[in-house]
Amino acid sequence: MNYSTTIRTLLVALAAVGLLGLTACDQTIDKDPEQSLPIDQVFQDVAGAQSALTGAYSGLQADGVYGGFQTMAGDFTADIANFDGSFTTWQQAAAFNVSSTHGPTENIWADHYDVINRANLIIENVPNLEGADQGQIDDLVGQAKFIRALSYFNLVRWFGEPYEPGASNDQPGVILQTDGVQSTDPDFNQPRASVGDIYEQIRTDLEDAIGRLDVKAERIRAGQAVANALLAKVSLYQGRYDEARNRADSVITNPNFELSEDPTVPYANESNPEIIFSTSFSSIDNSGTNAFMSSFYLPSDFGGRGDITANSQFLSDAESGDRRATATTGLGLSGDNPGPEIKGDNLLYSYGDAGGAPAAWTNKWTNPNFGDDMPVLRVAEMYLIRAEAEARSSSGSESQARQDVNAIRNRAGLGDVSSSLSGQALIDEIIQQRRYELAFEGDRRHDLQRLGRPIASSSATAQPGASQRILPIPARAIEVNDALDQSSQNPGY
Repeated sequence: MNYSTTIRTLLVALAAVGLLGLTACDQTIDKDPEQSLPIDQVFQDVAGAQSALTGAYSGLQADGVYGGFQTMAGDFTADIANFDGSFTTWQQAAAFNVSSTHGPTENIWADHYDVINRANLIIENVPNLEGADQGQIDDLVGQAKFIRALSYFNLVRWFGEPYEPGASNDQPGVILQTDGVQSTDPDFNQPRASVGDIYEQIRTDLEDAIGRLDVKAERIRAGQAVANALLAKVSLYQGRYDEARNRADSVITNPNFELSEDPTVPYANESNPEIIFSTSFSSIDNSGTNAFMSSFYLPSDFGGRGDITANSQFLSDAESGDRRATATTGLGLSGDNPGPEIKGDNLLYSYGDAGGAPAAWTNKWTNPNFGDDMPVLRVAEMYLIRAEAEARSSSGSESQARQDVNAIRNRAGLGDVSSSLSGQALIDEIIQQRRYELAFEGDRRHDLQRLGRPIASSSATAQPGASQRILPIPARAIEVNDALDQSSQNPGY
């Protein structure tokens, strides 16, 4: 692929070690390649390779990955949240009216390929490190393969039609790039790989990572259990229910992780053992007040933009007493008294921003310095993956599925489901629990897409088969890639 038009990948060696602080505004800046750090200097020793790995994790903080639009769009273009801000491109997304020159879409594409390239360079160069033992090589390569798999999983869900279990899955996915780009060599131009090929690469990377990594890792670094958790989710999307169940079970039973007793705890304490993997942010490395989640989800009186609140349908569809969908009132909050980061006892709180009518705001994104970590994988989702897999598999246990869904319901303040709940009704209940458990974490739109259900925002609905259910390949990506043309574009764009 020819990435010569973007600063992100023109200076790939510098980017690989995280020496470039890029934002969504850094789109098409021309730089002299001589400013790059030669790749053999980056990978001189283990310390340099570890710096490169840190740079790959830092890439996950980008606006188009886990630092902004991608995360929020998964909710405000679905039945979770409203976007009431002034950004035209975000309004277009909520209305399912984006084009191939849509800026946030371009960022999702470019930022993910930047991360993929950082991972590719590590995977290619680490095996040749002088002085590195096999354990060090496996750890570095395994983590890089997890990062690459995670990036492709995001990309194929945004830009490709859903994976169809039992089908050929030859529908166009995204570009499969597994070689590190060290120049603007046009030989890197490639066509779109199929959805099936992308999922196969994701599986290959995760299976290799599982074989290389230690069981335990830091919350913000990949270990064997982290890769297993992601592969459980990938397997669910592929309809490989027995594998999804088994891999989710391996995480649930891992003593390093546990389901919190209180649904607010994982957001009050980001080191909580419910968090399997998260992208780390601090007040100095977020993607900026015009992109980061806390900015949009915080009322303007508390230092945010106040642009995103809970959708009325999300609130009305919830069961009475659900702590994930009941806004705590009477907190006495004001611009002079914003309260603690977790405001009240529930995952929503009520507040009338700027003297307006009270609205329901999420407690998941409340750090006034925009330093909230992004939870990518949690134990609660493993319970719901195991439950759905048990309910759908021909060899599954509906009794186990009910136990798992009850664990999630109970800690949200809800009672058990009926002991006779089964079949499609049980599956629907599990999907409903996914809606409320993973709200404001960017998951809902992808769930509705994989299930073939209408995707309804507060302003429009994309029915099954509608072109805007997936994003367009950015026009610029087609323009600079000789292997792509307009026939490579997704239908309807």
